[in-house]
Amino acid sequence: MRIPFRASFQAMLEAERRQWILFAPVCLGLGIGLWFLLPFNGQRQAAVLAALSLALLGLALPGLPRRLIVTAGLLVALGLLAAEWRSAQVAAPRLYHRLTAAPFAGTVQQIIQREGGERVQIVLLRDASSIDPAVRVRLTAHEPLPPGVEPGARIAVTATLGPVPGPSLPGLHDPARTAWFQGVSASGRIVGPVNLIVRTPGSKSWLDRSRQHLSAYIAKALGGDAGAIAVALSVGEQGRARPELLEDMRISGLAHLLSVSGFHVSVVVSGAFLLLRRLLALSPWLANRTSVSRLAAIGAGLAGTAYVFLSGAEFPAVRSMIAAWVVLVALMLGRDPFSLRLIAFGAFLILFVRPEALLNPGFQLSFAAVAAIVALSLTPFGKRLTMAGPEEGALPKVGRLLLALMLTGFVAEAVLTPIALFHFGRTGAYGVFANVLAIPLTSFIVMPLLGLWLFLSVLGLGGLVAWALIPSLDLLAAIASRVAALPGASLTLPSMPLPALLLLVGGGLPLILLQGRLRWSGLPLILTGAALALFAPRPDILISADGRQVGVVADGHLHTLRGHRGGYLANSWAEASGAPADLSLASLPGARCDRFACAAGLQTGLQLLALTGESRPTRQSCAGVDLVVSPAPLSPACVPRWQRIDQAVLKKSGAIAIHSGPRRMVSVADRAGDQPWSPSALPGERPRLLGSPAWTGVIAE
Repeated sequence: MRIPFRASFQAMLEAERRQWILFAPVCLGLGIGLWFLLPFNGQRQAAVLAALSLALLGLALPGLPRRLIVTAGLLVALGLLAAEWRSAQVAAPRLYHRLTAAPFAGTVQQIIQREGGERVQIVLLRDASSIDPAVRVRLTAHEPLPPGVEPGARIAVTATLGPVPGPSLPGLHDPARTAWFQGVSASGRIVGPVNLIVRTPGSKSWLDRSRQHLSAYIAKALGGDAGAIAVALSVGEQGRARPELLEDMRISGLAHLLSVSGFHVSVVVSGAFLLLRRLLALSPWLANRTSVSRLAAIGAGLAGTAYVFLSGAEFPAVRSMIAAWVVLVALMLGRDPFSLRLIAFGAFLILFVRPEALLNPGFQLSFAAVAAIVALSLTPFGKRLTMAGPEEGALPKVGRLLLALMLTGFVAEAVLTPIALFHFGRTGAYGVFANVLAIPLTSFIVMPLLGLWLFLSVLGLGGLVAWALIPSLDLLAAIASRVAALPGASLTLPSMPLPALLLLVGGGLPLILLQGRLRWSGLPLILTGAALALFAPRPDILISADGRQVGVVADGHLHTLRGHRGGYLANSWAEASGAPADLSLASLPGARCDRFACAAGLQTGLQLLALTGESRPTRQSCAGVDLVVSPAPLSPACVPRWQRIDQAVLKKSGAIAIHSGPRRMVSVADRAGDQPWSPSALPGERPRLLGSPAWTGVIAE
């Protein structure tokens, strides 16, 4: 039986010979993922050795298996080394303690509007001092900035600074990791006014100043939701939109329309290509001497690149522009632009240059959707949907295109739902139908009108188009609001375990990338991942990084020690647990609470004592419970039956999640290990795969 099975397996491998190249970015991404997921440097070093050993073992095999295993091992090792190189490239000194309000000066590098313009974030290059070098800090201002504060300007502020906070729970989005790869050393809040020292130099940050002026002009000229959406579509700034509008866009599955990425770049590039090709074809001299399509492709690429830089050159837009150039080059060379190989090449290039993109939800969502849609178009049924018949009438053509749009929407939603649930804890139930309405509206009406309005506004004639542009933008907002208001519009799920997502992705890749019988080998992984996502146990005790907030998930509600109504932390915990944060710990059956502490017994039998930090527990009160949590230091006399978590523990661990039944605890530090953004990392040191740790620096004042 072994010989027939071996021959059959080799035949299946040979049948997919042309498809194996598509797994090159997958293997590279696997190595990058291992670098981020393995918490300690020794484990990452072992992973490099294991990948290289796999490549060496592959040399002992014959034929195609040999090439596949050797290449896979080398690519995994390359991914580990690429992530290590990128971390070294962006390394900057970090702040490890909180500073009191102090004055300092610096150069504005970026201004970000938040919460409908009510809050502003400033990325500031703080001047060097006698002790510290110049470092990049992110400051929040709750007051309007004075005129002249633009990118490139020098300002003086009084602000409190502290370390960039870590995730609110282990496994959630990690702002500290993101800040590390952005070169941000600290974050803080501006206290008092912002004082302008020197206005923006005439030759510095011209593009950033143009973006800011354009954003302000669009918001003022169009006003309301129409202006906020137009700003997002033009310069990629979502901060002018009302929080309610942003929430409606997320629930309806239309949030991607407000973030300049693949959809917007493709609309601009394809629109510019069609327009330029028509205009250039009007010249017989050009049409007879050169390829009009190639010239149009170059012009469309330049137009798309200009749009990406105007929108702020955020990573999703840059990623999409790279993919667009790959498609345009394929058109110029006479190759099929809609192939999985081109998508794989774009993904490989991005991951190699910016390995941290692998953890970005935008990267995962965009490439998953595009790959699934292209894979669908390559199937026999997909080809029939995209190809017109010899004598197809207008009505059958409309029906065929509508069916193709619906089918691609369903396929995209099926692929994107697990990723969205993992990162955001929810996804829109009616996203397919909302996009069927909103995407044609945005592609064929909103963006062409917006481009025409911007062009005419330079001549002072924007009013000729504004009468049609504003209602179309308002209609887009209305679609989001109406869909978000439908019953069951938002599907929520408690925080999905990482193994569940990995199983779902691992099972989905063969379905998308392979064409023969081997593609169905991913189905068991998908079923296992779905079962794990639905039925895996979730933590029921949540502790913030400073110990001031404690939450207990019980009876479908999140009971919190304090501030259970609103606030970023409570909302984040509510999304992660899939339970509304609408009750306090005092509402738990049998709880005894006052302004100093709250003692409660959980259904699993664990006895909890959560302190507010305003008093010290007695020896007897600690001995009678299993778990004590305090934001202040606890005395050695406080010895509970299981765990004591106080200020000293939390400083090294970060936020903590606890499964009270099996008495299992996981912290942010357990996930981040010795990475430089981990709360337990040695200050100023970055471990290296090769050699002794590198000194990155510590901000002292």
